Amino acid sequence: MSRWQAVSLGLLPLADRMSPVPKMMITRFFAAALVAGLALGQATQARATETGVFDISLGGIRAAVVQYAANTEGNRYAVTGKMNTTGLLGAVVRASYEATARGTEPRPGQYRPTSFTEVRDASKEVSRAEMLFRSGRPQIKTYDPPRKSDRHAVDPATQSGTVDPMTVIYAALRDQPRERVCDLSLQVFDGKRRSEVRLSDPAEASDGRITCQGVYRRIAGWSPESLAERSRFPFQMTYAPKGEGVWRVVRVTTDTTFGRAVLQRR
Repeated sequence: MSRWQAVSLGLLPLADRMSPVPKMMITRFFAAALVAGLALGQATQARATETGVFDISLGGIRAAVVQYAANTEGNRYAVTGKMNTTGLLGAVVRASYEATARGTEPRPGQYRPTSFTEVRDASKEVSRAEMLFRSGRPQIKTYDPPRKSDRHAVDPATQSGTVDPMTVIYAALRDQPRERVCDLSLQVFDGKRRSEVRLSDPAEASDGRITCQGVYRRIAGWSPESLAERSRFPFQMTYAPKGEGVWRVVRVTTDTTFGRAVLQRR
């Protein structure tokens, strides 16, 4: 596997965005996105109303750390996430991904992003991108360095109603009231490709934990060969009661050809 393809909802959208990395699987479905050390900046830290730090392992081997910090005010949200390789993987490949998204949530579960920025650093190649949303339609503002043309890429003008990769990671990993657990369905546009993330079918265990069945589905922007090879990536997301009617994600798992990928909250 040549791309980040580990596990977790945030990572799926992110995994498809990482540059190719050496062969030994090095991670993007759940891995992609955030870390301990939380170098998000003092301003973000001071205002953050919710944070999360997760370890990512693949086949039992620690691969990366993912972290997010989110601030909400009224129906507005601002979230920053970061992912760094670590453990044995980090000793071989140094890669990181950092993203920020801003937007509004007019109704619970309904997200309207206004901006998205990302910085990818893989194999000593750094790239930056910025996307704005106008009336719900994404607009590419910056690609540095400029991206090569891709005949399979989706036209941003046709992607009204989609959300950015960081917004979907936030929507999937954030703390939720009981009635919102396992209730997620979002269309995602990353600047070139359209995908979908869904959660459903909550199953409650005797310890109060709830496990959801999730799926990340590629819709458009990939070659026909890639879509024919695999377009759906199922995963499981487990919530635990935090108290006061709030549940939080504690674990996400998915199976890969390299073994089970796990996102575990610290």
